[in-house]
Amino acid sequence: MKLHYFRSKHGNFGDDLNSWIWPELLPGLWDDGTDGITFIGIGTILNRLVPENRLKVVLGSGVGYAPLPPDLHDGSWNILAVRGPLSARAAGLPQDTAITDGAILLSVLPGLAKPPEQRTGGVAFVPHVSSAEAGGWEEICDRLGFTYIDPRWDFRKVFALIGNASLVLSDAMHGAIVADTFRVPFVPLVSSREISSFKWMDWTLSMELPYRPIRLPASSTVEAVRDRLTPLTGRQYLNDSVLALETRDGAAVADRLIDQLKQTSRREESRGWQKLNRNAMRTWQRVLKPASTALSRGALRGFDERCRDRATEALRRAAVATSYLSDDRIFANRRERMVEKVEVARLLAEPVDA
Repeated sequence: MKLHYFRSKHGNFGDDLNSWIWPELLPGLWDDGTDGITFIGIGTILNRLVPENRLKVVLGSGVGYAPLPPDLHDGSWNILAVRGPLSARAAGLPQDTAITDGAILLSVLPGLAKPPEQRTGGVAFVPHVSSAEAGGWEEICDRLGFTYIDPRWDFRKVFALIGNASLVLSDAMHGAIVADTFRVPFVPLVSSREISSFKWMDWTLSMELPYRPIRLPASSTVEAVRDRLTPLTGRQYLNDSVLALETRDGAAVADRLIDQLKQTSRREESRGWQKLNRNAMRTWQRVLKPASTALSRGALRGFDERCRDRATEALRRAAVATSYLSDDRIFANRRERMVEKVEVARLLAEPVDA
C-alpha cells in the first residue's frame, strides 16, 4: 500500500504520526503504490486530493477540508472507518463506518503514556498550528508555569509531553485526541477562526463527549491581525453556533455544520476563491505579518502587552474549567472496533499468495 497523508512544510504532529503508526501496526505492507492500493489514515483528508488508484482504503480519516472525492461511491473505495458521524453523514456513508479518529490506535502501542500516578508534567497547552505561528502562547505558558507544546514539534516529543501531563488544554484537535487516548483529561479551546468546529464535533460525537470549547482572545498583535484576515483566506472553519452557550441542540448544530461544509466545498471549487486565497496568503506572509510584527514592537507595543495579559488570564481560567475524558467503556469499544478494522486492512493489503 501507499500511505497518503497531509505533509505540512512546517510539520504538524497530528499528520506526521501517520508515517510512524501505520508501519508499526501494519509492518511489511508499504510501497509506492505499485500494488494499486492507497491507504488514507489520520487527518482531515477524505477529499478530492486523494490520489487515484484501483483501491483506496480509509481508516479513521475525517471530512472537513476541500470537496469530497467525486468517485467516492464508484466501488474503488473500501471505507473501513471515518472519524465520526458528521464525516459519515457528509460523505453519504453508513453510520456504522463512524467509529473514531485513527489516533486512538496509539493506545495499543506500548510505552507512550504514563500511569496517572507517574505523571509529573502538570498542565500542558497545545495551540492550533495557526496560533503557534502567530501567537505569544509560549511566553504565556512560561508566565503560568504550564508546559507549552508546539504542534509543529516532532510527534514523539509531543506524545511524551502529553503523556506526562495531568491536564491538557488544547486548541489543536489532535492534542485533545492524544490526551484522551492516553487517558489524560483535556479542555477544548478555540483561539482562531481557522479552527474547524466540524472536525472537533465530529470527533467528540464519536466518543459521546460534549463539545463546549472555551474561546481564547488573541495573544499578540500578529495573531489578532491573522484572525481578522481569515475570512479573506477562505480558512474560516469556526462555527459560532457551536460556541453559543444557549445552543445545546446537538441535531441543530450538526445540521448547521453540514450546511457550512457544503457551502465551503462549493466555494473552494471556484477559481475566483482560489485566486483570492492565494493572494490573501501571499499578502499575509509578505506584508501583513512583517508589518504587524514590527508594530507590536513599536507603536502597538502597549496593545501587544494587553493582548498577552488578556490571553494569560483566559488560559489561567481555562485550567480550572470543566475538563473532559471519554468513558472507559466507550473508549475500549472504539479502540476494539478500530483494531478489528486494522486487521481488515491487513487482509486487503497482503499478497494473495501470502
